Amino acid sequence: MPSCGIPNLKLILIALTAVENHFMKKNCRINTYREVVEAMSRGKFTKDIPTGDDEIGELGKSLQKLSAYLELQFDKNQSLSRIMAECNLNLRVNDVLNHIYESFNKFIPYDRISLALLENEDKSLKLHWARANYEPMKLRVGYSALMSDSRLKEITDSVEPHIINDMNAFMKKHRGSDSTRIIFGEGIRSSVTCPLIAMGKPIGFVFFSSRKKNTYKNLHQDLFLQIACQLSLIIERSKLYKIASLNKKLIEQKKELEQRVSHDALTGLLNRPAIFDIFRDQIARAKRGGFGIAVIMIDIDHFKEVNDSCGHLVGDAVLCEIAERLRELARYHEHIGRFGGEEFLAILSPCDKDGAMKAAERLRVAVASKEINVEGELIPITISLGVAISSELGTLDENILLCKADEALYAAKDKGRNRVEIAI
Repeated sequence: MPSCGIPNLKLILIALTAVENHFMKKNCRINTYREVVEAMSRGKFTKDIPTGDDEIGELGKSLQKLSAYLELQFDKNQSLSRIMAECNLNLRVNDVLNHIYESFNKFIPYDRISLALLENEDKSLKLHWARANYEPMKLRVGYSALMSDSRLKEITDSVEPHIINDMNAFMKKHRGSDSTRIIFGEGIRSSVTCPLIAMGKPIGFVFFSSRKKNTYKNLHQDLFLQIACQLSLIIERSKLYKIASLNKKLIEQKKELEQRVSHDALTGLLNRPAIFDIFRDQIARAKRGGFGIAVIMIDIDHFKEVNDSCGHLVGDAVLCEIAERLRELARYHEHIGRFGGEEFLAILSPCDKDGAMKAAERLRVAVASKEINVEGELIPITISLGVAISSELGTLDENILLCKADEALYAAKDKGRNRVEIAI
């Protein structure tokens, strides 16, 4: 029997093994942390970082937070770089604004972005572009107001973004402009007004708006200023605001000519070349922005029977009425054109599967829900729709999407018509 003063060698061995395992685990995590830091320096970020309740584990938690923060900053800088790239490509202001709207929501909270430019020797302000994630927008493109009726002059003098975090309180305290009351009626409760300055001269404003109170903080200011700076550069370069005021008549004539060239003479919808131009443009934008695009092929059910039994004049009237219903239901990101004969083509971007199916069903119901009245004769008409969608580079292709949408359309026909089918 061992003496009480002699150490138990078995217990010592167990203790030493436990200590060794403890340090091995620590060293393993430290090596992992070293690899994570090296990866972050190369612009690769991960959430799979081991943690724990000891001091080493706390370091892991801090690295998780650092990785998430750096990834957000990296994405923000990438988005800003894309704005600069589009500016250098001399793209339209609307293209840059659409990119901002689609790319910056994870950095800045907003429900609506709009752009207004100064006109008439800076005496008035006109809304040139607006986009929101809700409907309807009451403050629409084309709205104009005198600068003397607003408080915007103070913002251009300060050359700093102006934040309103409680629109209701602001309107009670200050004499609100007509545009402020309108946008408040849309549900906007917070806003940031960023002055656009080019060559030291104010040229307009970009507005970020939210339907929640207390949305904006001073930490957003730097990003607002960077966006405003890039917009100012492209507006100054394109001189769109000068062209709009000095050559209004020329622009109207150009629009009329473009309408004739790009629209179907019978239905007034985009013609085949025009809808395909939009199709290709949207594919290119989807590839740049990394979002989805949907194609919907639409065919009038039993249209030949209408022509044979009622005559081609009635058939033309039916085509025009269906085109009008489709046009009325199309939203800002939905483009519809006449594909040929009794077929139509819709391009939706950005769009996901759920949005595409809802849009297609909305169009189907618009046609099927009400008979078409042609000189007192009520003609029941339905449409079949085939949907194809992709956000992957390999399938963001004009021919692939059209073939898939066409296959889905034939499936809708085979399953009884007056229905929507989506390509697998």
